[in-house]
Amino acid sequence: MAYQFVLPDIGEGVVEAEVLKWFVKPGDAVVEDQALVEVMTDKATVTIPSPKRGRVTKLLWQEGDLAKVHHALLEMELDSDAARVPEPAPPAEVESLAQEAREAVTAGLPGAAAASAPRKALATPAVRALAREMGVELGAVAGSGPGGRVTKEDVLGGARANGKPSAARAAPSAPAAVSYPAGAIEVVPVRGLRRRIAEKMAQSTRTAAHFTFVEQVDAGELVALKDRMARAAAEEGVKLTFLPFIVKAAVAALRAFPILNASFDEEKGEIHLKRWYDIGVATSTEQGLTVPVLRRAGERSILELAREIERLGVEAKAGKLRPEDVGGSTFTVTSLGALGGLFATPVLHYPEVGILGVHRIRPTPVARDGQVVVRDVMHLSLTSDHRVVDGDQAAAFVYQVIRYLEDPSLLFLRMA
Repeated sequence: MAYQFVLPDIGEGVVEAEVLKWFVKPGDAVVEDQALVEVMTDKATVTIPSPKRGRVTKLLWQEGDLAKVHHALLEMELDSDAARVPEPAPPAEVESLAQEAREAVTAGLPGAAAASAPRKALATPAVRALAREMGVELGAVAGSGPGGRVTKEDVLGGARANGKPSAARAAPSAPAAVSYPAGAIEVVPVRGLRRRIAEKMAQSTRTAAHFTFVEQVDAGELVALKDRMARAAAEEGVKLTFLPFIVKAAVAALRAFPILNASFDEEKGEIHLKRWYDIGVATSTEQGLTVPVLRRAGERSILELAREIERLGVEAKAGKLRPEDVGGSTFTVTSLGALGGLFATPVLHYPEVGILGVHRIRPTPVARDGQVVVRDVMHLSLTSDHRVVDGDQAAAFVYQVIRYLEDPSLLFLRMA
């Protein structure tokens, strides 16, 4: 009996998922609960198992394609006894993800995928912005991309059909062709996490008015305190770094400057001030940068934060973050770790309005009481959305963070 297995509903607002990896091919025999395919949404990466036993006859999407929810993923020829079994509910793992996403929306903590309601027209954020700029209604454009997705070329064609003069400037003349020897160019498909990073970074830099303020921290007291506490943390089986102190200092400063703990709804023209502190921690993995979230960071101790940061880092690098570990952050901290650098201009984690860049602590000559002395110095780089955050607010926030890092004993006054 022929059977089509569809991509089930995997969360509020999620209308498509990228096919990352097929675990089967046409001709393969599969049993119930055998892994069929790994897909990725803005919320998480999920492995979808087979609900029935049979033989795969056709894969309907290629790796890298964006498959639509409620559309067939593959075709199977069912075993005779499997054909008589009623259609089961969606796989438990997928249904669990959907329930968690819905609960996040109900609680007011939507992730990037759940934050926007599904739209009839499928398009990337970059294409949506281009359509707004050119006055093109996406719903009226026929999508030529995978699964009916509206592409940049579709929008440009719609603009020309509407007689929009601005469309002409989006298509500059092509440069003269340049020939290269065979094998000189390696083509790397942009898929999975790298595709999500590209879309989100482009959306952020295109949408927000980035403004970066940089200042240095005398981290001598912080270094001494961390070294003392590291021994006690090790006895608890926890590796203590500077990051828990920085997160705690950031939360304390966010309480004083709530405008930084916010998001900007551009379509509605609203600033959403958050009364909780879910701090994203940018983490480097082999697949690219991801942002797991420290939930309820304001309520956790230094030791609890250190333990959770360590867990999230391990899970992120192994590609095993849970759905509840990502999305819905209110403010982000990004650290370049040992690479450090003097300072950088972090890109906002859209739609947040603030991100704090942390750089390596290094011995640096500084002036103290008319003398040049060597101190442990660290630079902080705060990027904020200048549409929401004024320059003096950004600077005042950074100096509040510095106050807690230069005198970290003050953090204990803020312990939950």
